[in-house]
Amino acid sequence: MFFKGKKIPHSDYIPLIVIGLLLYKLINNPSVFLSEIQGGLGYILSLFSYIIWGFAIAYFLNPLMVLIEKKFKIRRAFSVLIIYVVFVAILVFAITIITPALTNSVKQLTNDIPKYISSTEVHINELIEKLQSYDNYGIETYIRNNLEKFTSRANELVDIPIDFLFSTTVSFTSNILKFIFGLIISIYILADKEKIMRGSKKLTYAVLSKKNAFSFISTLKKSHLVFSKYMFGKALDSLILAILCFIILFIFRIDFALLISIIIGITNMIPYVGPFIGAVPAVIITLFINPVQAIWVAVIILLLQQFDGWYLGPKIIGDHVGISPLLIITAIIVGGATFGILGMFLGVPVFAVIKTFIDEYVDKKLKSKGISSD
Repeated sequence: MFFKGKKIPHSDYIPLIVIGLLLYKLINNPSVFLSEIQGGLGYILSLFSYIIWGFAIAYFLNPLMVLIEKKFKIRRAFSVLIIYVVFVAILVFAITIITPALTNSVKQLTNDIPKYISSTEVHINELIEKLQSYDNYGIETYIRNNLEKFTSRANELVDIPIDFLFSTTVSFTSNILKFIFGLIISIYILADKEKIMRGSKKLTYAVLSKKNAFSFISTLKKSHLVFSKYMFGKALDSLILAILCFIILFIFRIDFALLISIIIGITNMIPYVGPFIGAVPAVIITLFINPVQAIWVAVIILLLQQFDGWYLGPKIIGDHVGISPLLIITAIIVGGATFGILGMFLGVPVFAVIKTFIDEYVDKKLKSKGISSD
C-alpha cells in the first residue's frame, strides 16, 4: 500500500497496536489482565527456570570477573575459576555457619513463645494490680477486659516473622536443584560471554533496521547500567547495614541478634518501606522477651535507618535509580501486587529501566518535531 508515493511502514505501527490492545485490556478488566500476565510469566519462567538461574548468577558474578581481569590481566579461564572458588566458599560459609545459627534461633524462638506470652501476662497483671488503687478513669477495667484479646492475638503477631522465615526456607530448599544447574550453566555463560553478546547483537541487527537496532542496543546498555548499579549497590548497602546491626545488637546483648539483623538486611532491599517492614517483626520478637530490649532495638534500627538514608545509601548507590520517590512507591506497590516479595525487590530497577526506554522514545519524538526536551 502506498500513500503519496511512499510505502506505509506497517511494521512501525505494530508496537503501537500491541500497546493499544494491552492498555484496552488493562482498563477493561485490570484484575483479570494482571492475573493473566502473572500466570503467563509464571509459565514462561518455569519453562526456562534453569537458564534464568544461570543468567542471573552470571549477571551477578560478571562485574567481579571483569574487575579481576582488568586488575590482574589474566585469562578468562583463570578469572572464572577464581570467582567461582570465592562464590562457592561464601556459600559453604553461609550453609555451615550462618544457616545452622539462624535455624537454631528460629527453633528457640518458636519453643519459647508460650513462656514469653505467659511472662507478658504476668507483667500486665502486676500492672493492673498497681492501677487498682488509683483507677479513676476505668484504666484497670479497660486493660482487664482487653487482656484476653491481647493474649489471643499475641501468637498471631509473633507467628508473622516465623511463618515468613519458614516459608522462605521451604522455598529456598525447593530451588536448590535449579540453583545447582543454574550455577553450572552460568559458568558456560561467563566463559562465552563475548560470543553470546555478538550473537545477540547480530540477531538484533538482522531483525530490526540499522537505526532501530542501534537505538535498541544503546537503550539496553543504559538500562543495564541503571539496573546493575542499583542492584549491586543496594545489595552491598543492605549487607553492610545487616553487619552493623548485628555488631550493635551483639554489643548490647540483644537476644536473637543474628535473626533480627538478617531480617533488617533482607527487607532493606525494598526502598523506603523496607526498613519499616523489617523493624516491625524485629521489635515484636524482642517485645515478648524483654520490653526494655524492644525499646533499644527500635532505637537502634531507627538510628541505622537514618544513617543508611542520609549517608550510607547515597554514598554507595548515589542517584543511579533516576526516578522520583512517587514512582519508586508506585513500583513497589505494582511489583508487590503482581509478583509478591520478588516484585517488591525488583520493581524499582525494572521501573527505572522502563523509564529509560520511555525517556529515549520521548526525546526522539521531540527532537524530530524540533522541540527542546528541557
